[in-house]
Amino acid sequence: MSSARLKAMVFWGGICVLFCLTVYLGTNEIASNMERHYGMYFDFEKDIPLVPWMIYIYASFHLLLALNFFIIKDPKVIKAFTISLMASSFIAALVFLSFPGELGFSRVDGIEGYETMYSFLHEIDHPYNLYPSLHITFSVLTAFAMVDQTRSKLFHGFLFSWVFLICCSVVLVHQHHLFDILTGLGLSFIVIKYVYRRVLFE
Repeated sequence: MSSARLKAMVFWGGICVLFCLTVYLGTNEIASNMERHYGMYFDFEKDIPLVPWMIYIYASFHLLLALNFFIIKDPKVIKAFTISLMASSFIAALVFLSFPGELGFSRVDGIEGYETMYSFLHEIDHPYNLYPSLHITFSVLTAFAMVDQTRSKLFHGFLFSWVFLICCSVVLVHQHHLFDILTGLGLSFIVIKYVYRRVLFE
């Protein structure tokens, strides 16, 4: 690993993690204390069953993010990618604070075999930062950056399948609704066009 690549990973990666965590957790705490919340979902969505084991797919999002730093070798791409994540967090934060979400699902703890995972998830992630889903936006941005830097069609297919499963998981673990996924996808496309591309080719 080149020193320039390592420096980019440590510097931009460190700033990105600190910024995104602070913004997300901060806005979530603020939103939890707001009087009005907005439920952006259809009634039929509340009948979607909880699929406990999908939490493994949901949590694999972190592995997808980590994989990027092994695949991307160009320091400039690392910079463009991390700035894109931060831009996504900032834009989403404006929505979170303007229109804090309301989850249509009733959260269930004590799910046999998954008690610790769901309890931890519900403890740190209050159900107000719903749309756009940063879980989806970050997943798409991560996959896009890797596709943009590799040529293997098999690997690309693997990434697309992974992102699709993550999209399914956010609903099946009762963390998000369909609107959250759509807006998360929309935000990722906007950031790719107006942030990632511009930083990469500046």
